[in-house]
Amino acid sequence: MSTYFQPYEGKRPYVFISYAHRDSERVLTLLNELNARKLRLWYDEGIPAGSDWPKNIELHMRNSASVLFFLSESAMASANCYSEIQTAHNLSKPIGIVRLDDAVPDSRWKALLESAPVLGSAPEPQAEDVQSWKLLKRKYYRRWSDNLRTDVIGLAVSLFLLLGVAAGLIALINTEPERSSPDAAAPPPATETTAKAPEETVPEPTVDPGLFPVVFPDAQQERAVRLILQKSEGDVLRPDLADVKELYLCGNMVLEDPEDITADTDGTVRVSGAPVVTGIVSDLSLIGQMVFLEKLALVDQPLDDLSPLNGLVLLTELDLRSSTVSDLSVLTDLPSLTVLHLEHTAVSDLSALESLPSLKTVTVSADMLPLYFTEDKPFRVILIP
Repeated sequence: MSTYFQPYEGKRPYVFISYAHRDSERVLTLLNELNARKLRLWYDEGIPAGSDWPKNIELHMRNSASVLFFLSESAMASANCYSEIQTAHNLSKPIGIVRLDDAVPDSRWKALLESAPVLGSAPEPQAEDVQSWKLLKRKYYRRWSDNLRTDVIGLAVSLFLLLGVAAGLIALINTEPERSSPDAAAPPPATETTAKAPEETVPEPTVDPGLFPVVFPDAQQERAVRLILQKSEGDVLRPDLADVKELYLCGNMVLEDPEDITADTDGTVRVSGAPVVTGIVSDLSLIGQMVFLEKLALVDQPLDDLSPLNGLVLLTELDLRSSTVSDLSVLTDLPSLTVLHLEHTAVSDLSALESLPSLKTVTVSADMLPLYFTEDKPFRVILIP
């Protein structure tokens, strides 16, 4: 039986391990061998009891050099794995894949993994994959080549070493002083009286991709985020999104209290009794990066695609009243969702919601009838006039 080891907690580069806990036994067999080879690894056994689990995961992901993802049917069904790989993708972390079974990534996984190299498959990788990694490894680390194993262990070691080479090359490029144009006139030869010591070139600091400013899809989302963060000016950085726990967008308004929202029988949305103008929020890609979001209202918005919301593993309440949503089949990975408002939408089929394990109540309106759902649905449907 494989045993747990102490995850790396230092300041040197390390690999973040993403896997489904159902695959622990198989994954730990590999991790123990990598650990014995002195590779620095971090996995979620390193989270102290009682700590903030999501923040701890994000912190270690942000500080990691690369990510090793163990792809399997269990991993693709795991909301936590999806959130980890989505975060790695957003932070531009290098991702390597080890296949544990014949799982085929669906459309949302494929978008995250399309550029990630497959290091091999358990128990044996493909021969061409082994050969390609061997050649790369010999090129940069000849002293390892004679002992390279043609299995997942060897491939994972190759990944770690190659990522180190890539990081070194990137650092070299970022710190290389500017060179003069080849067409520029050559400086006059130095003499004893005119020669001067060359000025020292200060290398430009490298920039963490996570510190890049957020690009807002529309002005309404920018107003909402700045209101929550109490930051009226200056750049909003990606780490700032971790502070967004509740977001209420109603028509063209940004609210602090969702209790002020009501809707007439014809679907007209009001805030404190006054009708609102339809909002402009349709691109949810930024909201999908707010990994600590717990409550979200997208009322009276022209929504086309809800799939960016998948992976919001802490989201408990979602209000879509009077929005143009009709397809709920993409909402397959909201493990904490308990309350869903769908009044005055074009939704006609609730069966897709039966896969959400925590969903308790779904509120619909009479103008949405007839609705399809199975008799043994796990949630309660509340009908309002």
